[in-house]
Amino acid sequence: MISRAIEERLIRLYHQGKVYGGAYSGVGQEAPGAAACLAGEPHDLYAPLIRNMSVHVGRGAGPHHLFRQWLARASSPTRGRDGNIHHGDLSAGVYPMISHLGAMLPVVTGGVMARRRRGIPCIGFGFIGDGGSSTGDFHEAVNFAAVFDVPVVFIIEDNKFAYSTPTSRQFRCANLADRAPGYGIEGHRADGNDALALLDLLARLADDIRARPRPVLVAVDTMRMRGHGEHDDFAYAPRELLESYRARDPIAVCRDALLADGRLTDEQWHALEASIRTEVDQAAREVAAEPAPDPRTLLEGVYAPS
Repeated sequence: MISRAIEERLIRLYHQGKVYGGAYSGVGQEAPGAAACLAGEPHDLYAPLIRNMSVHVGRGAGPHHLFRQWLARASSPTRGRDGNIHHGDLSAGVYPMISHLGAMLPVVTGGVMARRRRGIPCIGFGFIGDGGSSTGDFHEAVNFAAVFDVPVVFIIEDNKFAYSTPTSRQFRCANLADRAPGYGIEGHRADGNDALALLDLLARLADDIRARPRPVLVAVDTMRMRGHGEHDDFAYAPRELLESYRARDPIAVCRDALLADGRLTDEQWHALEASIRTEVDQAAREVAAEPAPDPRTLLEGVYAPS
């Protein structure tokens, strides 16, 4: 819920002209990132992409931290100097992403290898979209991890479009998990909108590959509910497809499951929702009042001292 509330506020800020750069969101596909964070341990590594706000939140980034980055404040992780999605926190095991999304997978694979050679029982979670799974970096990372038994959970978020290119124009296999046997690894299919079931699967896989190191591939069925970015009107997406996934909103699915088994009451849910909205709204207002970078610091970090 926190990542959804943050992104909905960021979308509003973008249309008000207050966000520097584009605005990309994972509204509708928050569950894989949230489940992966809950399945991991403090020393694990994550390679999130542009729709994985829930990974940043799940690894400890709060609303103030994230708004500072998107509003390019001097106190932001990149000190207001980089694209709003190009940030991470290595102290929390989260790599800053780059726009060549597939290139994140070799990085997290190498990072896991390095940590394990230092005696740290680390595993990795690498995210990629259906389109990004067609890139060479995806193949190289999965193949390398398979050959050297690197314990990485490669999560393919199949949200039906690579920008505006439908999956029918991207691959011929019935499901992207079907690619796994070609690398000699196991592949799993999962409902990407059921956070609790996904958590159960990822937690079991994480425990298993931590004990018996090897990569696994998990293809999750989900759908982004907005365009590639806020500049994209999303007209290419069939309305009936969007409605079918909107009916299975991951937050609503999680809420209904928690209410059904008695882990949460309706009153507790509404109180939690109100608390989150208040926290996010307050953070947005406070960060908006913080200073932008001082122009006199423009060259700091650009050139090495002579």
